[in-house]
Amino acid sequence: MPAEPDVAPATASGPVLPLDLEPAQGDADAAVTRVYLAALQHPEPSRSLLVAQGMRSDVVDRCLAVLEDRGLVRLHGGGMVEVVPPDISLPTLALTYERRARETRSAAHELAQVFFQARSSSTAPDPGSIRILTSLDEVAAATAEAIAAGTELVRTFRAPSPRTDAIFSSPLHSHEEPSRGAGGRVLDMMSVYDTRILEAPDVLTVLEARERGGERYRFTSAVPFSCVIVDDAAAVVDLSAFDASGSGSALVRSRPMVLALIALADHLWALGSPLHRPGGGPAAEQRDQQILSLLAAGAPDATIARQTGVSQRTVERRVRALMDQLGANTRFQAGVQAARRGML
Repeated sequence: MPAEPDVAPATASGPVLPLDLEPAQGDADAAVTRVYLAALQHPEPSRSLLVAQGMRSDVVDRCLAVLEDRGLVRLHGGGMVEVVPPDISLPTLALTYERRARETRSAAHELAQVFFQARSSSTAPDPGSIRILTSLDEVAAATAEAIAAGTELVRTFRAPSPRTDAIFSSPLHSHEEPSRGAGGRVLDMMSVYDTRILEAPDVLTVLEARERGGERYRFTSAVPFSCVIVDDAAAVVDLSAFDASGSGSALVRSRPMVLALIALADHLWALGSPLHRPGGGPAAEQRDQQILSLLAAGAPDATIARQTGVSQRTVERRVRALMDQLGANTRFQAGVQAARRGML
């Protein structure tokens, strides 16, 4: 797993920001957030001031460039940093994410139409670019084939489907094994799961095992179908959410289509939220940590109750109390606020 950037945490509490919705590798978003919060806390922030707080200069420079690109700060000569008032910059940033969400939904619809047309076309597609799969077994075999030829990165996004159910019902030890590509090389894995998957039995146990196997994952709502993308060379599109047999799914090697699926995967990753596991401490505190983490992932009360082993009425009471404690107006804000305060 990537190491955490060498930056010091902010020394005082600050506002909660949805900065982790932007795609990033490892914990780079955490570094960006810390630099932003540190800049917010000083009336005349500067690059040298941030470096003097113990942050590495190269990390500060990268984070300031990201913040300027997002419209949250303006950089001036002499290393001076102007923080754009959050009541102006954050609504603008939110509009950007909303636009990307619309683009993601539009791309998902168009891609699904491409695959359905390929399935029903009287003209067989080029077998070198698209291979139509007719069963769940073929989907599994094509996925193994694509991953075995991989060299660097596997992106996945998964909707609830028979294929997803089969994966999560596999023996626990199989989830702990890293994904290996050509020559036995361990591949990096980034996965985005539909929030509805949290309703599956023992899903948190399975996710912990997959994390031990090297997977990084996030949750978001309304993932339209499932897909596994290996590097930029191949993708397995699983349409078993539409046909339980898996018929109509495809192994894709057409480079333009693989790149389009990568763009969709990266959009979903940008929109997703991580799921934090409870740390040590009293049982009640661990339960609240798990509730907050599931809130941030978008889980409804019934799902939270099932995963935490308490009644839905208890969850509703604790959610309301935690929102009041954190000063949050929405459930999602409560989860993000807790993460920023180190409660997760």
